[in-house]
Amino acid sequence: IMSSDSKLLLGLILGAATGAVAGLLLAPASGKETRENISDKASELKSDLDKKFNELSQKIQDLDGESIAEFKEKYDQMSAKVKDLEKELTSKMDKLKKEAKTVEANANSI
Repeated sequence: IMSSDSKLLLGLILGAATGAVAGLLLAPASGKETRENISDKASELKSDLDKKFNELSQKIQDLDGESIAEFKEKYDQMSAKVKDLEKELTSKMDKLKKEAKTVEANANSI
């Protein structure tokens, strides 16, 4: 069972990723620029995730042993979900990059 904090974090991550990708796809940019923007946004998302996990790790240092064990279990669960999300986002980004290359190739052939 996910805690409300975990659900909120996951929701924020998904919302940010979806918004970033939608914004990039709707922006009037060349295929190359779009691919670069997608890559930059992916790096920013990873950096934000790393920062959030580091902040969370810092907060648990004050917890007692039992709470730490519970946290580790929840962290492992959340970590697995984040890895799954990362794989899904990577797959979607790869697909978007291929589509952007196709659009760029079609635009260049006109």
